[in-house]
Amino acid sequence: MTEIDEEESEIICDCTGTTKEKVISLVKQKADLDKISSATGATTGCGSCDVDIVNLIEEHGDSAQSD
Repeated sequence: MTEIDEEESEIICDCTGTTKEKVISLVKQKADLDKISSATGATTGCGSCDVDIVNLIEEHGDSAQSD
């Protein structure tokens, strides 16, 4: 596995096992926080992943809109 693969397969929601790769994929499909939460269960447990997911939306949302 390359360093990029390892980073994307990083689990960002310990409660549901949601990976960074899954969230980025949903963001590229124009999913917002509510849709990501519904699709993965992330943000519905302890809430510690909320900020990370919002950051991914901000980071990858612009590239999704330009596609």
